[in-house]
Amino acid sequence: MEEKIKVYLSEQVQNILLKDMELFEFFKKDGSLNRNDFYNVLIENYYELYHERSSDIFDHIQGVIAEHSSLNSMEIRQIASDIQNYVETKSNQLEGNLSEVTISIKPTRHTSRIFQFIESYHIRNSSMSNYFRNMLASYTLLPQDRRERIIFKETVETIEEAIANERKIYFTTTSYDAMHIVSPYRITNSKEELFNYLIGEYKGNAYSFRITRLRKVIILNEAASFSEENEKVFGMMLKYGPQFAYRSDTAPLVKVRLTERGQDMLKKIYLHRPRLTGKEGDIYTFECAPSQAFQYFLKFGRHAVVLEPKDLQNDLHKFYSIAEKAYRRREKQE
Repeated sequence: MEEKIKVYLSEQVQNILLKDMELFEFFKKDGSLNRNDFYNVLIENYYELYHERSSDIFDHIQGVIAEHSSLNSMEIRQIASDIQNYVETKSNQLEGNLSEVTISIKPTRHTSRIFQFIESYHIRNSSMSNYFRNMLASYTLLPQDRRERIIFKETVETIEEAIANERKIYFTTTSYDAMHIVSPYRITNSKEELFNYLIGEYKGNAYSFRITRLRKVIILNEAASFSEENEKVFGMMLKYGPQFAYRSDTAPLVKVRLTERGQDMLKKIYLHRPRLTGKEGDIYTFECAPSQAFQYFLKFGRHAVVLEPKDLQNDLHKFYSIAEKAYRRREKQE
């Protein structure tokens, strides 16, 4: 199969797919999104799981019909197929907004056999276009971190095999082409369920690496090992978030004075919000990595003043001071 397949998607589904292409860094050399590559990777890595889930639903529908009718097996199968196709199509439409976009998917040399297999064995009273429409819509209903695991299925499975066999791994990253040899400890997601991270020991320290950015992952015939100190740090990463840097076995307490506006912002800004452990008047105490508090409270401006630790207070003060000087220089130039 070499011809392109036209697929009609709701705008909502297409927007999620485009967002994933960007978040998961599917770019061409000219910086544009590599749409066809993304679609092919998604289909290759998801079709088995999608078919398994779809088959379970189909079998359940058949069972219900058989239990309440005297129809023969062929009639039951036909009715079950019609019901499933109808339900999937309806459930994948954005309620109150039936506008659609058209995409084209061209099989690659690598995925052509998969497309042929799907056409021969998975299409029931439908079309390839409708099958992929339902598959892509099903994918977008999953949480972002689950979608990332699907797109980087080979990477995840290789790392999990190395962890199970207690072996080190080799890889490069999209941002840094140098060799990394790491003792992999665990794959875990961020608390917001956005991205997956490999946490492990690299050059004697506890590190985290975003799964999206790993390339050429190879299992080495060398036993993985972890220092006692790093295992404590891994515990903090699992508890507070793997994307932040930790260099001790105890997360520092961060004390922040919040204005009324700041307290309102604390309730509304969820992303990277640190764990609240205490409150006394307008002073809030959080348990988190300083890097997390820096990223989070940076957007509060004057409505959040860090009291402790002093290093974090100084880092924020320095950041705002440099920004103020940059704006003043611009004013003078204008």
